[in-house]
Amino acid sequence: MSDQGEPYEDSWILYYVLSSIMGNQERVAIKRKVTIIREQIWNTTKQNPKMIVAGSSAEGAFIKGSDKDQMFIDNDVVVICPDHDTTTTPDIADKTVFIMRDTNSRPGYVNLELIKWGHADCRPTIESIVSKGDLHFISSAKYRRSFTDELSDRLQRTMDVSGPATTVVLENENTGCDYVSAFKCRSWPKEADEWLNRPRLHEWPGKGLVDQIAQGGCYLVPVGDKTSSDPFLQWRISFVTAERKLIHSLSHVQFLVYCLFKYLKRQISGILKQIYGDTDILSSYVIKTVLFYALEFTPSSFWQEKNLFLCFTLCLNILTTWVNAACCPNYFIKTYNMFLGKVNGENQQKLLHFLVDLHTMTWGCLYIGTFFKLSIGECIRRVKHGDWEIVLATPQRLERNYDLKIIQETMSIIITETHPGLFKYLGNLLCKSESDMDEYVAYYNLLDALSCQGIETFENQPPSRGNKDKYKHLRKTRKYMEPLASVYSSKLMLATYHYQTGNYIKTLEICGHVISSWKVFVNDSISQEDKDRYEHLYCGRGYNLLYKCQQAFVSCVLLARTFRLMCPSQLHLELQLASYCIIPPRPYAIFLSFLCYHELGDTRRRDVALIQLQTVKYDKHQGVSKWWIVHNLLGICYEMIGDKERACHEYTESMGIEGLFQYENPARRRKEMLGQRKGLP
Repeated sequence: MSDQGEPYEDSWILYYVLSSIMGNQERVAIKRKVTIIREQIWNTTKQNPKMIVAGSSAEGAFIKGSDKDQMFIDNDVVVICPDHDTTTTPDIADKTVFIMRDTNSRPGYVNLELIKWGHADCRPTIESIVSKGDLHFISSAKYRRSFTDELSDRLQRTMDVSGPATTVVLENENTGCDYVSAFKCRSWPKEADEWLNRPRLHEWPGKGLVDQIAQGGCYLVPVGDKTSSDPFLQWRISFVTAERKLIHSLSHVQFLVYCLFKYLKRQISGILKQIYGDTDILSSYVIKTVLFYALEFTPSSFWQEKNLFLCFTLCLNILTTWVNAACCPNYFIKTYNMFLGKVNGENQQKLLHFLVDLHTMTWGCLYIGTFFKLSIGECIRRVKHGDWEIVLATPQRLERNYDLKIIQETMSIIITETHPGLFKYLGNLLCKSESDMDEYVAYYNLLDALSCQGIETFENQPPSRGNKDKYKHLRKTRKYMEPLASVYSSKLMLATYHYQTGNYIKTLEICGHVISSWKVFVNDSISQEDKDRYEHLYCGRGYNLLYKCQQAFVSCVLLARTFRLMCPSQLHLELQLASYCIIPPRPYAIFLSFLCYHELGDTRRRDVALIQLQTVKYDKHQGVSKWWIVHNLLGICYEMIGDKERACHEYTESMGIEGLFQYENPARRRKEMLGQRKGLP
């Protein structure tokens, strides 16, 4: 045991280092829970398409550079298996139905024959039907191309295509958003029957989980077998929800081994590109497959904190063996070799030698790579030399990190339409809440849905039958919106309502509070200064999440194209190119104040607001360094006071900002309109 003492100690340190970087058990649970809620809200309010969140986000991992994956399911299309009853049932009577047909390819790929045309009006589906003799099939190649073109037209940008996914690369980020459009098959495919009945000596996954996964069926994604002579019609069987259920069933140690493997893959991506020419050879899916087989081969007692690096080494050995054999068996369809056509010849030998070298390096492999500036190996070394702050945070720091993650994740859920089923779902979620986090997440989203209901009520104003009826209608709108405004930054949406109804004094009261008070600005990244101040003022004091949310947080204002009556007319041009207009809170509050003073004819206070807006544009987190919309707000204000030259200058500056969603920026159009009116160049 004395020889094992140091590796055990290092594995314990590795466990805490990974938990601090990738997320401890609580943070992982938060991310997963909110991801599922976001998905449920979308699928409750949207009839078509349905959405499945996949990738690291759905799994709960916090890994820099990980893609954000979303699969959209065409709800007007159903796929059936040939070995099941093909009789059209009432629930699919109005749907387009395809049936799986065998194809000349590896197991896991099928052709989809059209047997009934329903109400499908999706452009990719309509454009992708091809004839083959007397039969009709849907081409995966045509479907993927049509889906990509449609997405490119909508977002006004060029897309990358990899496998079945269309990738949108996010500006200023080392990551992208992968979108996949797919069809649902409610039955378990015969190609994966072996997985259902596979002997499992260590009972992972358990029978209950296996049965649950089988009942969920599978999906068909538009990509053919590259090793096939004719991939044009072929579709790949996907088990995306099954994989998510399996990942969610892991212990935290098992999950951290998976994260460590993904971390290493990201770290060595540059090296892989040099020696192999392709970083995707060790895809996240291959890593996931390795882990799943490793879990089947070993007892759960093996996966302990003290064995963490040993567990990782086991997975590395499995991968090395597969590369040596040029065979990576798909987890659900064992006869599907995922390395076929990819791992062979000289490249196979290069990859094998690299993996053998990694294994020989043992702990040293955690120091290599350049993607993350501070490697995990270096973190372990620092901890062993006494820098315990890396892994041992104070209770207040843990509370801070926990709170901020809940708030950020909750804020990522956007509700822009309501449905009776949504209120039922969120009400049940609130009733079943057992923790402060559960209660907060359910309560916030329920209030958000109520606020959205209020905005919908405002948009659907009935023909006025008099001032009394109009007042009742507006009061109903306000009552829906007020509960959320008491909890969160939606105070500014309530302020917008007051502005749109002519209550400028109430608008100024709310905006003044937002402008003058300190709040944590909740965005993708929160400033270190705000984190530290929040920890000092609110952590370790016994406050619940709802109270802390009321007191300490503010977020962006989101104006939706579908709610044009709620959007100030000065910003309607911003909604012509975008579904949403997203504005940081302080600039928006000042802009709204400017509009109020302009309407009131108070030029002195209007000019003070303009000076405040000029100042806030240099704010590090809410100014023009990240938000081109702030330039537009200034330009609009200058136009309103007749300063066309400064307005033109702001629109020109706006076009030069390399910020998120620049393709939605109407600054060029605003400048052209300004030039047409005044003959400016």
